[in-house]
Amino acid sequence: MGQRNMLGKGLEILQYLVEHSDRGCGVTEVANAVGVPVSTAHRLLATLVASSWAARSEGSTKYRLGPQVLRAADALHTAMGLPDLHASLASLAQRTGETAILGTVIGGEFIYLDVVHGPGLLGIKGSPGQRGPLHCTATGKALLCALPSVRREQLIDQLELTEYTENTITDHHDLRAELQLSMSRGYALAREEYEEGVISIAIPLALDQEGAYAACISAPAQRVTAERIPALHQALVETQRGMRASSEGATR
Repeated sequence: MGQRNMLGKGLEILQYLVEHSDRGCGVTEVANAVGVPVSTAHRLLATLVASSWAARSEGSTKYRLGPQVLRAADALHTAMGLPDLHASLASLAQRTGETAILGTVIGGEFIYLDVVHGPGLLGIKGSPGQRGPLHCTATGKALLCALPSVRREQLIDQLELTEYTENTITDHHDLRAELQLSMSRGYALAREEYEEGVISIAIPLALDQEGAYAACISAPAQRVTAERIPALHQALVETQRGMRASSEGATR
């Protein structure tokens, strides 16, 4: 395998670890996922561990994301001209007891810029750098709502509406109707559309003149009742105000 192909497979492995950041991944699983022999996967994982992009706990055969991923997320955060919004996100997680997420659009996907888990043991896991679809997540829908209408329409036309659960939106007309509803009520919802047992609520954020951003609360479905949604929405709105104040202060 040439150097270019090896690099490509290494990046595929890193992406796979990002997508499965809630658990460790074994060598055989990784090899099957990216289509390389186990011996090749082992060498590539060893390289990622040596450079801190991946990590393996002592005595474990499972690989996870390494600390370099967090440093890269911080660098991306800085490069995109955003202030340090972690404190606002941490406050949101503490206040609601749920996972709080800051995301943006890259290509036809969302990417998590920051993730803060709630204080409870049972919650939704995620990590900075994690990517996912736009059409069936609250973060993704809120990001689509944040885009200028022309760009939003262009992006919707390009999206492959992959079905992940029986609740996933798979029709472009239905997606447009869902986004109109989200914009009219001020928040986006995803009810077990990407992952069964998970409900998320998100709002767009106006943090600068160019990018699209969203803040999201993600929680086990049994904890997101219809009665609780207004309170979660209000918590997001107050977080938005705090982030906007931080953003404006950083540009003065």
